[in-house]
Amino acid sequence: MIIRRSCPWQLCLLFAASCSSYGSARAVWQPRRPLSRPISTQEDKCENTGQDRWDAADDHGWLCPWDNLNWQTGCCTKGQQFACDRCNSDSQCCKTLESCVSCCLAPQHNASTIYSKDYRSPGRSETGRWGSPFEYCRGKCRTSSKSTVHENAYLDSHHHCFSQSGKPVMPLPPAPQLPTSVKVEVGEKGESCTATCNKTNSICALQHMIAMNHCNVLRTHFACEAGCDNSGGDVQPSYVSADAPKEQQPTDCLIAESESQFNCDASHANTQRLCPCAQTSQIVTSIA
Repeated sequence: MIIRRSCPWQLCLLFAASCSSYGSARAVWQPRRPLSRPISTQEDKCENTGQDRWDAADDHGWLCPWDNLNWQTGCCTKGQQFACDRCNSDSQCCKTLESCVSCCLAPQHNASTIYSKDYRSPGRSETGRWGSPFEYCRGKCRTSSKSTVHENAYLDSHHHCFSQSGKPVMPLPPAPQLPTSVKVEVGEKGESCTATCNKTNSICALQHMIAMNHCNVLRTHFACEAGCDNSGGDVQPSYVSADAPKEQQPTDCLIAESESQFNCDASHANTQRLCPCAQTSQIVTSIA
């Protein structure tokens, strides 16, 4: 005899519900979507200069290499905040846009109070006012005709300025005159002054190199596109070629910090020297 046992009604209802949901799931099946969450909040995000190949400055005044820039937030993860050591404190001009923006945002320069009072173009209300301290500093630090000579060369290597004048310190007074017997010769790249003067059957007049050691003199022979700076090397006065590595300051004119650096025989692969050349009879070999 077969004994049939009935299913408890609670189990039957549970079984029926599971079958119904399985069928419904098959009918409206959709691919699974990965879980996601926002990577950062609005408070995390920064504006940055995003222009130079090597460095960036964010709106908190941090200056950092691209490797230390968080691409998701736009903020520097580490670096130097308010990098004014790359700027001229007197003229408030800096060598790069990035260092200029970083320094401009330093508390002592009051960008947080100035930006809402200054027009984008001085004296022209129709241009509107700056929207933030960062926007103000970035706009002020861009180069203009005020920082150039004849609009094709910079007055100084520190040509990104956030000062009210918007231009570097004016050039130095004229250099001392050379004797008519001494000729100024421009050397080839990588050539010493001794070799340069020898090509004109003359000798490097070391005692007259002080007259060459002047930015105004260099600017009459080279473009000095990146400006003119003091240097501690022994090939000054000279011009750094455009194809030199960035750390060697390409297209910069260099002058010696002291007369003890002058050396007729020195040369550098990436510089052109400016040389005082005189006939042998004009050379002073000793001072009585």
